[in-house]
Amino acid sequence: MAFNPNQQPISQTETKEPNVSKKSSDKEGELKASFKFSYWFFRNKPFLKKVFMGIVIIIVAAPWTYTLIWLLDWAIITGPKERANLNTILDIKVSQEAITNVSAVPLDFGEAEIFAGGIGQYDIFSQVKNQNAKWWVEFQYRFVGEGLESDWRNGFILPGETKYITNLGVERAFRPRNIRLETRDIKFHRIDNHVIPDYAKFKKERMDIPISDKNFDPRAIQNKKNIALLSFTAKNNTAYDYWLVGFYTYLYRGDQLVALNYIGVPELTSGEARDLEIYFYEGLPAISKYEIVPELNIFDEDGYIK
Repeated sequence: MAFNPNQQPISQTETKEPNVSKKSSDKEGELKASFKFSYWFFRNKPFLKKVFMGIVIIIVAAPWTYTLIWLLDWAIITGPKERANLNTILDIKVSQEAITNVSAVPLDFGEAEIFAGGIGQYDIFSQVKNQNAKWWVEFQYRFVGEGLESDWRNGFILPGETKYITNLGVERAFRPRNIRLETRDIKFHRIDNHVIPDYAKFKKERMDIPISDKNFDPRAIQNKKNIALLSFTAKNNTAYDYWLVGFYTYLYRGDQLVALNYIGVPELTSGEARDLEIYFYEGLPAISKYEIVPELNIFDEDGYIK
């Protein structure tokens, strides 16, 4: 068979025809799918628009919905309950003890009073009360009036104590008038519960100074005016030695205080007993009872002999 260069190979023509047919089929399928989606989209466009808007509304409205629910809950349920609880708390009455545990109540100073203390001498005094169970107090005081301006004196008062502060044996030719008490430098000291957990025990251990052999003689010395004598024995039953322990003596007619005096006992050591005498030089009415009260600042470290 002779070779003809212009003749196309039959095999090449036969192999190309199937590929062209496949591509045409794929393209036709894509066009049909695109047409179907477009037709479905346009047909359902109103519905899809509603769905989209619904989603947007939900996203935007969610925070406001939560806020509205919270406000309704506060207004109807939670709010009234909390207001009721707050009113209950505000209605609780705090006891005086609770208040004084946090802050101190001011001292209560009485009016200045004066007794004749002998010829040309006068005893001036005032009662002071400390209502605080957890505070002891230091202060300075003096008595002033017509014909009198005394020096400032140091005073103290223990927790819960009622006592007299005095200026005894003031020498004046005439009885001072319009006497009044002045105070300054009032310092409150709160008891540290970590250092002194039991104040009653702390005080008892340091103030165990019993008084015995008491005797009051209203006519111990007789002259123009009877001079009275109060004698007693004081014993230091504590484990501490003190530089100075004072003793105030009070004489009463019924419940009325009519005379007072003071004696200081230096260097009273542990276990020691002292026999003491106090004279009253002014003329006294009939005495129905008397008191002897130790005077000692148990919080003052300088008062202990170490």
